[in-house]
Amino acid sequence: MWIEAETYKLILENSVNVCVDIILRHKEKLLLIKRKEEPMQGTPWPVGGRVWKGEKQIDACRRKIKEEIGIDYTGPLIPIGFYEDTYTANSFSDDTSYSTISIVWAGQLSPEDVKKIELDSTSEDYGFYTRLPKRFKVTMFSDFAEAIEEWDKKIKSEA
Repeated sequence: MWIEAETYKLILENSVNVCVDIILRHKEKLLLIKRKEEPMQGTPWPVGGRVWKGEKQIDACRRKIKEEIGIDYTGPLIPIGFYEDTYTANSFSDDTSYSTISIVWAGQLSPEDVKKIELDSTSEDYGFYTRLPKRFKVTMFSDFAEAIEEWDKKIKSEA
C-alpha cells in the first residue's frame, strides 16, 4: 500500500501512527538495524514500522521483517509490550510532530535466518546488541523474564 507523501504527512500530523516493533533475538543478543532515514536516523533500532489499515499486527510484523531484513520469518512472534513516542522528523520532513504507538513483539532468529539478512535501502547496517536503545522504553504486558520463559516454552513446543 502506498500513500502519497503529502497525504501521509497530513495523516501523521493529525492522528497517532500505529506501528509494530520486533525484537529479534539470536544467541541472547538483540538484532538492531541502523536507519538511514528519520525517525531515529543513525540510531540502532528494532525492525518495525506502521501497520496498514486492515492489516493484523502479526502480519505487519512478518511484512516488516521481510521488507527491512529480507527474511521470510515463519517462527513464533509473541507480543510483549508497547512503546509510545513523539517524533519531530521523519522521511518526509525535518520539521513535523507526530505520535506513534507500537505493539512490541519478540521473535528468535535461527542461524540460517542470520545468514539471510539483507538490509533494504532504508538501513545502512545492523548488529547484535545486549540491550535496547535507551529511548526505546517498552511498557511490558508482563514481567520480561516471564515473557521470555513463555516464549522459550512456545519455541520448544513448536520444534
